Amino acid sequence: MRPVPPAVPRRVDARRNRETILRAADQAFAEPGGTVALEEIARRTGLGRATVYRHFPDRKALALAVADEHLTALKQVVRQRRSFRELLHTVLSMQAERRALVRLFRELPERSQRQLTHALIAVLRPAFDQAQRDGTLRRDIQPADLALLFEMLEAALSGGPAPMDRAEAVRRLVQVLLDGMFTCGANR
Repeated sequence: MRPVPPAVPRRVDARRNRETILRAADQAFAEPGGTVALEEIARRTGLGRATVYRHFPDRKALALAVADEHLTALKQVVRQRRSFRELLHTVLSMQAERRALVRLFRELPERSQRQLTHALIAVLRPAFDQAQRDGTLRRDIQPADLALLFEMLEAALSGGPAPMDRAEAVRRLVQVLLDGMFTCGANR
């Protein structure tokens, strides 16, 4: 008889469960409305609550894991040498689309929020530097200005009543923010 290693299937199952949980959570964070409860993620995935809690002890841990997945994906996109404007458009659009995720980040301690912002800026930095070398990004813009840009968008999204056509308003706002950062005629 050949022995069957017992730990391997569990590790594969555990990885698969984690990926399933992260996909469901990301979809939930992109939906308009309230909070994303771990019980709801368990329901959506068909996994037990204990399985979800074993991977993520609370909503913030889940949110951080989703953000880490997005940062990893963004790193891959940066390596493909996409334009900085396109990358920044993607980041700002995700910030606008995943309001529940952003709300959870805003509940984190200030230091943790800064760390997340710095991690995002670090991922974008190679494309930022290339855009300045190309002359498409204004030379007076500094990488730290990206944090201000994220805050500006956040203030606009969280303040006041929602316009009738929120999606169009967000699209226009992102376009205006980008137009202010890039030189005239830079790739749109």
